[in-house]
Amino acid sequence: MKSCVSILSTCLLSLILLVFSVSVSAQTSLWQISKGDKRLYLGGTVHVLGYEDYPLPEEFAQAFSNSKKVVFETDIVKAKEPEFAQKLLRQMTYPQGKSLKDVLNKQTYQRLVAYFSDKVPMAQIDTMKPGMVVLMLSAIEFQRMGLVTVGVDEHFWNLARQEGKSIGTLETLDEQLGFLVNMGKGNENELIMSTLNELKQVDLMINTLRSAWRAGNELEMKNIVLQDMADDYPELYQSMLVKRNHNWLPHIEAMMDNEGIALVLVGALHLVGDDGLLQLFRNKGYEVTHF
Repeated sequence: MKSCVSILSTCLLSLILLVFSVSVSAQTSLWQISKGDKRLYLGGTVHVLGYEDYPLPEEFAQAFSNSKKVVFETDIVKAKEPEFAQKLLRQMTYPQGKSLKDVLNKQTYQRLVAYFSDKVPMAQIDTMKPGMVVLMLSAIEFQRMGLVTVGVDEHFWNLARQEGKSIGTLETLDEQLGFLVNMGKGNENELIMSTLNELKQVDLMINTLRSAWRAGNELEMKNIVLQDMADDYPELYQSMLVKRNHNWLPHIEAMMDNEGIALVLVGALHLVGDDGLLQLFRNKGYEVTHF
């Protein structure tokens, strides 16, 4: 099954993982990575939440309190600046003289027309590249589901600034933008059609996935999302997850040599599976335990 949830969660850096009950779990998506006297915390984040999802699991607050530095995928503040929004728009829309209708086949295009008929003028959608269309589809559905408040990463970014903790990032905004711009390149019809098809089940899939996130269930998160993505979109899986995980690993590992404990927060789907950061640390002889 080609899951739009797998596409959206990785391309939006695990955009879609929450809205479950806020009862305290025995464990959550937060791990301690250690070797000898070196250690850090590695947590899985979600970027959109419902108001009912707060407070977050207590383990996150404990790890944050114990940490001197908090590290995120990228600069959350700069991502909200008008300059970046303009760059995103330039790179994820077509130049004058080309449109989405030129790229998609008739069947796919008509499905989009039907979906957006009572939501967004099709003239606006026509200017977007397929990756931007997927982001638009996700934004509409998440708003419908009430996923409109601050996510885990932004929540702790704000807290880190308030408390004067050191803040770090693993990659630049331009690097993240490059992944989004090339999403679905060469498979535009398949990307759009599979996304539209899976929107019919998006409520169930997101609810199941966020439950697995809250419990820190590695196997379930892998089975719900990653296996479909690896099977159906191997190039996207490699570029969005595997390559970035391997790029991040030495930077995260080096943080253990710094003074003070670091809390590293990345999209939850970067942690799980055979190519996830947790397994990469295990392969290097680190002890990986739920915090």
